[in-house]
Amino acid sequence: MKRRDFLKNVGMITGAGAVSLSIGGIPMRAFAKPFMNIQSTNGKILVLIQLKGGNDGINTVIPLDQYSTYANYRPTLKILDTNVVKLTEATGLHPALQQFQTLYSEGKLSLVQNVGYASPNRSHFRATDIWLSASDSNQYLYDGWVARYLLKTFPTFPGTPPAHPMGIQLSSVPSGLFDSDNGGLAVNFSDPNAFYTLVSGMTADTDPPPATIAGDELKFLKEVAALSMQYAGVIKEKADKGNPTSTYPTSRLGPQLKIVADLILGGLETPVYLTQLDGFDTHSNQLTTQQTLFQNLADSVMAFQRDIEKAGLADKVVIMTFSEFGRRVKENASAGTDHGAALPLFVIGKGVQGGIIGANANLSSLDGNGDIKFAYDYRQIYTSILKDHFGMTTTEVKDILLKDFTTLPILKPTTDIQDYDSIPTEFSLAQNYPNPFNPTTTIHYQLSEFANVSLKVYDVLGNEIATLVDQSQHAGKYNVRFDGSRLASGTYIYTLRTNSFTQTKKMLLVK
Repeated sequence: MKRRDFLKNVGMITGAGAVSLSIGGIPMRAFAKPFMNIQSTNGKILVLIQLKGGNDGINTVIPLDQYSTYANYRPTLKILDTNVVKLTEATGLHPALQQFQTLYSEGKLSLVQNVGYASPNRSHFRATDIWLSASDSNQYLYDGWVARYLLKTFPTFPGTPPAHPMGIQLSSVPSGLFDSDNGGLAVNFSDPNAFYTLVSGMTADTDPPPATIAGDELKFLKEVAALSMQYAGVIKEKADKGNPTSTYPTSRLGPQLKIVADLILGGLETPVYLTQLDGFDTHSNQLTTQQTLFQNLADSVMAFQRDIEKAGLADKVVIMTFSEFGRRVKENASAGTDHGAALPLFVIGKGVQGGIIGANANLSSLDGNGDIKFAYDYRQIYTSILKDHFGMTTTEVKDILLKDFTTLPILKPTTDIQDYDSIPTEFSLAQNYPNPFNPTTTIHYQLSEFANVSLKVYDVLGNEIATLVDQSQHAGKYNVRFDGSRLASGTYIYTLRTNSFTQTKKMLLVK
């Protein structure tokens, strides 16, 4: 039987809706079920960098306006004020993050201060679960927020397998970020060539399985095998075309981001990548450890950003860092810091507004554990990315994050970033295009100043069909996608409202 060739070459361990595969010490993970066409995305890409272990925030972003208080809490761990890389007179970065200062000066880095959530959990495992699932601290979710985004973006899943994977993780241990009720939504590998070699020469078994319980399991394994072969080929093909030219660090994060650059430059249409940098659990020897980690982080990100810019793809890609928690303000007796709460977060790319959101952590007003209090819920960052980068509607974002969260001015709040720098002189609402449409169309509007914006769709009887925008937005030009796949053919009305402006237009859905 053909499947014997597959089973002989690949060790299998079945899991909850997914299969982990390994051979010769090279692990990977394949999709458990098929997906619809990847072209359903808006072409934007999110690259996540997980700083595993709990990154110490106030040695990352140093509060120069409270330096004496900071130094008193950290007599041996303080960064000397003469070595701090200044962003402003009040705020600076760890000296190893010099490259981040360069990106900040170019307007390509947004720093969000004091990110966290209510009743923080200081367990590595639980805190990581909270960030990956976008849950409250007392709420237990078993799917990842990115998986919910992908399933919302591909509403007919499971269906026809796409040409390209929906998600890619550059590590051997699958992340809960991509877990869903339909299985894992990411392909895991450490090297595209090794991944390709793993399945090279295999052929898919197309013999129909028997109509039994065991037959269902065999069908599942066959799907995994077939998709593994399919994605190995396209990943290898795109990696061969990519050819990034920047110099990346040869260890830790560098090789991962070089692979991501390789795939994006080669034309892979995967919308979400997850990379990881381990080692931030700095209970001891923190100064030396952070120096090494931050140097690797900054050099890797800069190399990646320059490659994306040289390829003319900078409008499409946003990078975001995150970690499970910050660390205590007071140093411990082992030249380190213990588990804490809120921490800073970086969002990097051409599409960011740039600058600092929020004040430095108030070191004179800590919580009962001696931790920094959070000012921004971490899901506000997710909301901003889903809306302002991926172009999701307010209703769609609520379905993904399960609650309403306000956006932050992290990204240029438009899906047409190239037009952002041309500030309009008046408010206006354009005719949707295409019109008539089936099933999606794009609605264009522009704002001449900061305003509270509402964009809603109604049927001809005046019943509200959808809320596409409900938030404050900066002056600029905006494009919003409307999906009418669940509606009947007919005329629909869309209305743009601000504090001082209202305009209505009609559109025609023809199926």
